Amino acid sequence: MSETFQGRTIAGRGDAESVAIQVLNFIVADVDRIIQFLNVTGLQPETIRTSATSSHFLLGVLEYVAKDDELLKAINEELKIRPAAILAAIVHLSPEPEMKPFDKDDKIDAAPQLPRRNLFH
Repeated sequence: MSETFQGRTIAGRGDAESVAIQVLNFIVADVDRIIQFLNVTGLQPETIRTSATSSHFLLGVLEYVAKDDELLKAINEELKIRPAAILAAIVHLSPEPEMKPFDKDDKIDAAPQLPRRNLFH
């Protein structure tokens, strides 16, 4: 994904974290937004600073924002960070799915066959 924010391409984790920190600062700057954020996440004001150092927390901030169209619109208008840039940042911060190596002794379950219907009766 090559979405941009502030004229830069979101090329990796560092750019994605930068987007998330800017979005978090935007949320924290407004009393109503921070109260809503704290209510939804269950965080306490005193734990935000320590939580913000975690990439999982930053991912959570972006996922929280991605679910709120009005907040996305406000971020786009004030920070000039488009919703597509937020989605790109989510992709970069999301953990890679764990791939388990295939063992030849493992049995692979085939998907059940659906009954076939003849549509020309």
